[in-house]
Amino acid sequence: MSGSDRKGSYVVECYWPGVSERKLAAAMERAEAAVADLRRSGRPVDLVGSILVLADETVFCLFYGSEDDVRAASSQAGVPFERVLESLRIDGRQPKEEEQ
Repeated sequence: MSGSDRKGSYVVECYWPGVSERKLAAAMERAEAAVADLRRSGRPVDLVGSILVLADETVFCLFYGSEDDVRAASSQAGVPFERVLESLRIDGRQPKEEEQ
């Protein structure tokens, strides 16, 4: 299995001049549709979500799947990405009952 075929977590980094919440929401709808198309063809890829950093005109989208499928979904959705980076997602911890 090549590195681009390995299933994992990937961040799609997008420098996007003029990006807005509305533009990102529309792109995420297109990305969801692209992911659905890929999944129907047997390619297991999921869009987890995105982060918009308005001050930097930058968007980060998190996907699970292979790098090839993540690139395909991003391209099909018209997301203007520069890089696709393998990543590790670590969720914030929940407070224990005695800490509340």
